[in-house]
Amino acid sequence: MEILLVDDEKDTGRLVKKLLERHGYRVRVVTSGDEAIELLESGYEPSLILMDIFMPEMSGIDATRKIKSNPSTTRIPLLLFTVMGGISGIRHLVKESGANGFIPKPFDKEVLLRKIEKMLGQTTFA
Repeated sequence: MEILLVDDEKDTGRLVKKLLERHGYRVRVVTSGDEAIELLESGYEPSLILMDIFMPEMSGIDATRKIKSNPSTTRIPLLLFTVMGGISGIRHLVKESGANGFIPKPFDKEVLLRKIEKMLGQTTFA
């Protein structure tokens, strides 16, 4: 299973990548929504996308809308990754963007792994 992580914060990208790889996932990291869309349009098909909301140039919300409106990528599960976890409006943004859910930052590694596992229909990690 391969996860596309879209996050402009390099430290977060490295941390999440290490965590997920330790649990058996392959992880590809890109730093912008534009880069993610370009990669997906080239035929890349991850099992799941983990998308930061706040990024320069194109927000994660705008990138998610584009991904979810494209028939060739709409079926890929997508979780928004955001510091907005405590704000009540995040649920509206998730629904409106087409995302399948969200992970609040700072993240709890067990919550992150459980949500990814649920999105991918896997059983609990050993």
